[in-house]
Amino acid sequence: MSVRQVENVLRFFEFFSVEQAPATLTQMAAALSLPMSSTSNLVSTLREHGYLYEIRRRGGFYPTRRMFDVSQCILDGDPVLKMVSDHMADLRSETGETVLLAARDGNEVVYLDTLVSTKGVRYSAYAGERRPVYAISSGKAILSALPDDDLRAELEAMDYSEAASHSITDPDELFRTITESRRRGWFLNATEFTPEVSGVGMLLEVVGQKIGLSVAGPNYRMEGRHEEIAAALGRTIDAIYAQIDKRGGEK
Repeated sequence: MSVRQVENVLRFFEFFSVEQAPATLTQMAAALSLPMSSTSNLVSTLREHGYLYEIRRRGGFYPTRRMFDVSQCILDGDPVLKMVSDHMADLRSETGETVLLAARDGNEVVYLDTLVSTKGVRYSAYAGERRPVYAISSGKAILSALPDDDLRAELEAMDYSEAASHSITDPDELFRTITESRRRGWFLNATEFTPEVSGVGMLLEVVGQKIGLSVAGPNYRMEGRHEEIAAALGRTIDAIYAQIDKRGGEK
């Protein structure tokens, strides 16, 4: 269940991330579909805590860099990203495609980090976005960590309401796909969620958490490269584990 006040704060900052310009109370209230009184209270609270300032009298408001500084401190302490971020950059350079790190959250995965390809035509996704766990390569990789009996039970109980037209939603077919891919060592999403986009993913375990690392791009560049990209993923994961071992950490 969403907490409305928290949702309003998140929408407030997302509004400015899109607009990238000062806004008046009236403009914010209209954009966020909030009463003027609620907007005024939100602005007053954020100003008091240093997250917002007035450009000039009646000139509109804009966030300070305080949110950036707080967010950066949070990211600096993320134990997963500490281990993986540099390797994701190397993987993007090697493959030329978008690299994604995902964790499971119920019937979905949430992207913890993404590095979007620098090519003009590319697959774009952003940290915090969600996808059905059964429909993308990193989700299948995460599911593959389950013992067979648990995997069957999970797939039978799965909510497939967010499936796209090409998603596999038959539990028996999904079970076969995941277990066969587990033996192969890598997982494929061939346009099962985003049209004309394919992804190759593998399972990664960092600080005791099973997550999925994947590479995704437009079909016309991905086709014929699945094994090549899987090999690059494998080398990246080996490098991450070597770094963890060197530091004396736990997978």
